[in-house]
Amino acid sequence: MSERKGYEFFDHTADVGITATGDTLSELFVHLAQGLTELIAEESDLRPQEARSIQLTAEDVESLLLIWLQELLFWFSTDRFLPVRYELDETTHTALRGTVRGDTFDPTRHAQGREVKAITRHLLEVKQRDGVWHSQVIVDI
Repeated sequence: MSERKGYEFFDHTADVGITATGDTLSELFVHLAQGLTELIAEESDLRPQEARSIQLTAEDVESLLLIWLQELLFWFSTDRFLPVRYELDETTHTALRGTVRGDTFDPTRHAQGREVKAITRHLLEVKQRDGVWHSQVIVDI
């Protein structure tokens, strides 16, 4: 896994998986979000021009991760908004609150990556081992 990125991709049938690690739960969620953004816009030069508040709750950490990534994908699908920076003030097993700063996708400035259709629950896991958070998620492309 790239120390610089904190995430990497793996193939899964017709889909793509993202694995990530983080020293904290917040860092793990950010690394997975960065992986999602890279799938959508490859290595585009994105700028944090717009700020959006986010507040989510769920029954467990896997569900929270799922709705976090689904919300980011929804923002891209509806407004072409791509996250760049994350200020997560609270990340627990059941709640996430913070600010996401990002850019509007512009095909004249950004490279179109893969078309992400959905974030799936298939093989979704979030675990803490030896003080480090680990996760994987399958993305339907």
